[in-house]
This record gives sequence, C-alpha cells and structure tokens, in this order.
Amino acid sequence: MAALAAEYGPSLEGELLATETSPVDDTAARMGCSDQYLQDGVHLPDLPLFYVRAQPDASWGSTEMIDLLVDAGRHMSWLLPQASPFVVGDIASHRGGYLAGHLSHRGGIDADVGIYKKGAWQASRGFTHLAPSELDVEATWTLITTMFGTNNVDFILLDRKHIDRLHAYVLRAGLLTQEEAARIFPVEGTRAVWENTGILRHAPHHEDHLHVRVLCSDGTRAQ
Repeated sequence: MAALAAEYGPSLEGELLATETSPVDDTAARMGCSDQYLQDGVHLPDLPLFYVRAQPDASWGSTEMIDLLVDAGRHMSWLLPQASPFVVGDIASHRGGYLAGHLSHRGGIDADVGIYKKGAWQASRGFTHLAPSELDVEATWTLITTMFGTNNVDFILLDRKHIDRLHAYVLRAGLLTQEEAARIFPVEGTRAVWENTGILRHAPHHEDHLHVRVLCSDGTRAQ
C-alpha cells in the first residue's frame, strides 16, 4: 500500500486506503456480462478528491467499471492536480435493469463522465454543455487516456465536434501517430454510432459528457 501511495503522491494515501476497503468482491468475477442486468454489482466509493458522484443511488457498476473510474480518478489527481475532480453521472441502479432517462445503463457497464471546460474545470454537480471552443482538450484527453490505460474500454461516445478537436490536438501535439489515431478516432465522414469503428464514437446529445462502456471480465463485449 505504501508503494502505491508513493506512486500517486503522499496526499492521496487516505483516499487509496478508502478504495482498498471498498466492497469489491474478487470472487464475484465472472466470464461474460450483460448489458441488460447487473450481477454482483459494486457501489462506486465516495472519493471526492478523485471524482464527484452526481447520482449515488445510480452509482452501481461491474467490477471493471468501478475499477476504471477509481483508477482514472487516481491518475487524474496525480497527472493534473489542478484539474477539478471529474463528475460521474449515472452508471446503473443497485440491481441493474431499466434506469429512467436511458436506453442503456442497465448492466453496470456504462457510465456517464463529465468533460472539461478550459481551465481544467468541471461543475461540482451535473454536466455543463460546452461549445467545441470551450473544451479543454488537454484535460479531457488526459482523462480519456487514463481510461484507455485500464485496457477495459470497449468504446466512448462523445459529440463529433468535440472528437474532431481532440483528434486535431493529439496530432498537433505529437501524442499519437496517424496510424495510432486511426485506431481510436472514427473515420472522417461517419456520423452515426453504428458506422463508427474507432474507440471514440460520435453520438448526438453528448456535448457535455462521455458515455463510457467497459468490456466484461474476460475481455469480451457484453451480450
């Protein structure tokens, strides 16, 4: 534990200890998962240095989803300590199934996560609708890459205009080669979710948040 705390900075030791004792049951790991119901759900722990839970009652998810969000919070606090804790919106209810306002968010493998306004800022509650020119591309890209680092991301939905700004940023900054970017970003001209092949995919009504879907414990997609 001490080594882990040192990696992420001494000020985070208390938060990491709280995470270590969160109710994640490793014996509940399963092969495959469902996008319709939640089995052995885990409640996202309250770690305000890392993120804000906008809807605690809808903050239940698969082990893979909860691990992804906690790990992303740890890394953001270390990589961009000046950034606001990111906002986590709906994941799923305690036992999954239909969640008001969503077609998905039933199996604990989908989560809505805020994006950053310039200044690495997010509101403390809820999401903020951003024009493309207001997007903090560095902070938002850092958040996305911390999620990629878990190797559990299936895809991320975001408005195409924000995706285009992120794409231009990573190429301009030399963060990705053209070949690497082609595997992450949608092909130019694709506008519908079902046409996309990259990890970042356009979806309407996603000007204020990321919709993140994780893979199952065996690395497959939900059934």
